[in-house]
Amino acid sequence: MRRQPRVLVSLPQGVFVSLLAAGMFLVCGRCLAAEDPLGKAEALYLQKLYVQAIEACQEVIQERPGDAELSARANYLTGACYVNLFDFLTAKKNFQTIVDQYKNSAHYEDAYLGLADVEFLQENFDEALKVYQAFLEQGPSPKRRATLYFRLAEVYLKKGDVAASRQYLAKLRQEFPDSFEARDAGRMNGEKVWYTVQVGAFTDFKNAEAFVEELKAKGYDVYSVLCLLAGKKLCRVRIGKFAGRREAEALQEKLTLDGYYSKVVALTARE
Repeated sequence: MRRQPRVLVSLPQGVFVSLLAAGMFLVCGRCLAAEDPLGKAEALYLQKLYVQAIEACQEVIQERPGDAELSARANYLTGACYVNLFDFLTAKKNFQTIVDQYKNSAHYEDAYLGLADVEFLQENFDEALKVYQAFLEQGPSPKRRATLYFRLAEVYLKKGDVAASRQYLAKLRQEFPDSFEARDAGRMNGEKVWYTVQVGAFTDFKNAEAFVEELKAKGYDVYSVLCLLAGKKLCRVRIGKFAGRREAEALQEKLTLDGYYSKVVALTARE
């Protein structure tokens, strides 16, 4: 009898604000105008035809290499497409291109956020934190600073540092009380954190199921969690639930000795 994943969760919607902000093109009449060079690519993105949208973006970049703002838009949309295709490495390259080459672009700040958001989506929280903090030190616009405070609160919560998370939530509410981020931050109030050890993430459920059975045979208290990531299903394989981080780290050390790469993940009651 096939085992089903224990839980179905959606990742925090706020994480996708900058990555999928390509949608801002699609609700803008200027962008959907027939004369807009990226109109076709953006329409394909809206239809979730990401491969075709990427191809359309590349055509525009090749046809109008001297248009910096258009190239920045095309790279940003391409990056958002790759996020939806689970190709995070290529998405980062597109966002990095904007950060390195188009600092005066309207998409510079969103691309910088995208670099960190991609790390967040992969649960590389230490790396995400470095990028968020580096961007904050640059003195972003007020709108993006509000987003950064929200992201920093989330990533610190994921790392199990509740005190640091609350500090950024307080900054958010004090400096941007009427922002969307301040309203959405209410879901992080009073969150209790627990820890688990993640040993794998699979887009193929059969592979996840086989891995779970392998770990069970070795005596591990393993379970799987079915997540929605960028609108697609991802099965994460985890072991144990601990009130303290040290217990999770002890399990991680045992897994390392058994030949398994793993990482400690802080979770909230919602997850």
